[in-house]
Amino acid sequence: MPAPAPPRFALIDGNAFYCSAERVFDPSLRGVPVVVLGNGDGCCIALSPEAKQLGLKIGTPIFQVPEPIRKQIHVRSANFALYGDLSARIVSLLRELFPRVEVYSIDENFVDVEGLADPFAACLEARERILRWIGIPCCVGLGATRTLAKAGNKLAKDQSKRAVNAGQRAVFHATPQNIEALAVEDVWGVGRRFAARLHAEGVKTAADLAALPAEQVRARYGVVLARTRMELLGLPCSDLEPEEPDRQQLVVSRTFGRDLADPSEAIGTFSTVACEKLRKRGLAAGAVWVWLDGNPFKGETFNASRIMPLPFPTQDTSAVLRAVRVLVERIQAQAGASRRSSGGRVLFKRGGVGLTDLVGAEQRHADLFAGPDSKAERAMAVLDQINSKWGRGTLGLGAAGWRVGGARPGEPQRGAPNNRWRPTLKALSPCYTTKWSDLLRVR
Repeated sequence: MPAPAPPRFALIDGNAFYCSAERVFDPSLRGVPVVVLGNGDGCCIALSPEAKQLGLKIGTPIFQVPEPIRKQIHVRSANFALYGDLSARIVSLLRELFPRVEVYSIDENFVDVEGLADPFAACLEARERILRWIGIPCCVGLGATRTLAKAGNKLAKDQSKRAVNAGQRAVFHATPQNIEALAVEDVWGVGRRFAARLHAEGVKTAADLAALPAEQVRARYGVVLARTRMELLGLPCSDLEPEEPDRQQLVVSRTFGRDLADPSEAIGTFSTVACEKLRKRGLAAGAVWVWLDGNPFKGETFNASRIMPLPFPTQDTSAVLRAVRVLVERIQAQAGASRRSSGGRVLFKRGGVGLTDLVGAEQRHADLFAGPDSKAERAMAVLDQINSKWGRGTLGLGAAGWRVGGARPGEPQRGAPNNRWRPTLKALSPCYTTKWSDLLRVR
């Protein structure tokens, strides 16, 4: 049997990343069940291994967790400022150690290990340095393809769970031979829908999938799964993407702190945040869309979305807010019509704004008679400068409901009495690394 191809890629993944981030600055959380809540403290979005052992599942609404288990877990509200900063520190460290890095998600990074004298040792050193310098435990999978590296990461996690001291067992070099028993649903790119179909045809492991004829996989499942099959055999079909691909849309959404009959102010705030991100990335939007959902846990099934093209690509918050106001009114009219016979009204629990048809700000082609307003652009520049210096929300537009800001999520906005739609984050940890007032003090 020929020797397996040397690894070209490694996937470095933070273990239970959100929970691990909470433990970095709060040692009392180590070794105990930790649950991180999202959607305005509505449901579980991250679980420590100890919490999983209690039978908790990702996505479970916190109010459905039985009281005996509630008494055993330590709950934290999602602190994305903290998680994002620790993630950025990991990426910065990896870029010092490897020639190329692809940020795959907030807790996962692909790195290029091709040509390294000892890729396994390099990944082990990276893991130990991340743990020592940043405090996040990681597992690493290596492989000749990205799919094999992803499989290696899964197997590294499985074998490190059984080790008293993970060490080298937290790094796994996956080859077509040593992943043959991997369940097909655990193969990157298969997904639940494909997994159900494959199981029905007797394909239950990575080896079963790799053994299928290429033509059969392409014909029945499409080109994506055909490439997955090739990568399981050690034949690369994709490379790293060190640069972030051009975004097709930018979305801001939240669960409201309470059910709302009129979500205009909340959606206006989301629009302001989206436009701020748009300008920061040097982009302009050609269309805006809004969606609103009822509260499914109260039996409300109404949900709707509307989209509106803009006259020309823009970064101007006021232009986006004008479109958003129209879209919200249209959805409210639809909701009212759906309740006309019963005499009730729809209360909204969640909503969001999407900016799409994005182009570079320098690529905007203005309408001959209604081009971008230079006065509005200057106003947005001043707004961004003030908010950057004094904190987001210091200056804003009335439609967004931001009178005086500067508070982090979960804290009341001073001087803004109309912000009751904001979710109340009752268990939010401090922003230890991004806010001066939250820095730990050594006494």
